[in-house]
Amino acid sequence: MRFSFSIPVPTPRLEYMIDGTKRSEACGFYSVFYADHTTMLNSPGTCYDAFSFLTALSMESQKIRLCTGVSDCHRFNPALMAHKVATLDVFSNGRAMLGIGAGEAMNIDLYGLEREKSYSKLREYIELLRKFWTKKRVNFESEFWGTMKNGFIQIKPIQKTPPIYVAANAPKTRKMAGELGEGWYPFVETPWTYKENYKEVVEGAKNAGRDPSEIDYVYDCFVAIDDDDPQNAIERCDFFKTSYLVMPTKINQAYPNVNLPEDLTIHNILLDAPGATDLLQCIDKLPKTVNEDLNCIGTTDDVISSIEKFKNAGATHLSLMNRGPNVNKVYEIFKNKIIPYFEEQNK
Repeated sequence: MRFSFSIPVPTPRLEYMIDGTKRSEACGFYSVFYADHTTMLNSPGTCYDAFSFLTALSMESQKIRLCTGVSDCHRFNPALMAHKVATLDVFSNGRAMLGIGAGEAMNIDLYGLEREKSYSKLREYIELLRKFWTKKRVNFESEFWGTMKNGFIQIKPIQKTPPIYVAANAPKTRKMAGELGEGWYPFVETPWTYKENYKEVVEGAKNAGRDPSEIDYVYDCFVAIDDDDPQNAIERCDFFKTSYLVMPTKINQAYPNVNLPEDLTIHNILLDAPGATDLLQCIDKLPKTVNEDLNCIGTTDDVISSIEKFKNAGATHLSLMNRGPNVNKVYEIFKNKIIPYFEEQNK
């Protein structure tokens, strides 16, 4: 099992995130994930430019990998995205990764950008990224970006092709992750839905003639540990319950009796969207165990048990947003107990 540090957006004080990255690296974490958001609806705080932010973190670290969690295939021409990732890879001496998905209205629609045919666009985007990283010149007739004639970027990554993690939360994109990605990066999963959805990634890999064991199967969630008061750890994640409502297909898959309306999702919701306010009334439909089911929270033993459930469901890597309550203590628990425990399991 790999463990990574997921940095929230909007982002708390910059110095805390730099310190968190250093602590994660010192405690044996594999990578840092940072969401590539221009905005986060009406949440207060700062959304930094993801690549500037990760480049700054690269200068404050030596080993930990750096990844967007995630970017999209709409805001930047693929040549510009390839350029950003290659630059991060050079600054970090070969530690860049790219998380990418189909995009969300909050980062796209507000600015008059188009996100038509997101599935087809994402497939083409991944193909073009690798062309710009590996070829001297790119000649390509793009359905979405026009004619590329003798295009190139005047920097190449240290890695031949930085790993691409596909944020796939639907059947077609999960199969795409298995076909084209080095990693699968979903969120809002229970162990039982992860096990089911994992199969589609494996199917995509096999259909493409790939070895499914070469894919990194990530799960992005919260971690909170309080050995004296586990309920306190659970409540540290209560603030995020409203966000589960905009992943209705995932919630309905996990809890068939909940039956959330599926017309508003993370991909298309804006604050002025019809029904957005009414959606909040559905929060009482969520089961009481939703925080525990979707995250790794409670006592140290509870967290180990949750990680084991996701591991048994197919996960090879957890991206964790540290909710404390004592943030530094959580890092130390991972360093001294949780990471050694899973290293021993792998022997």
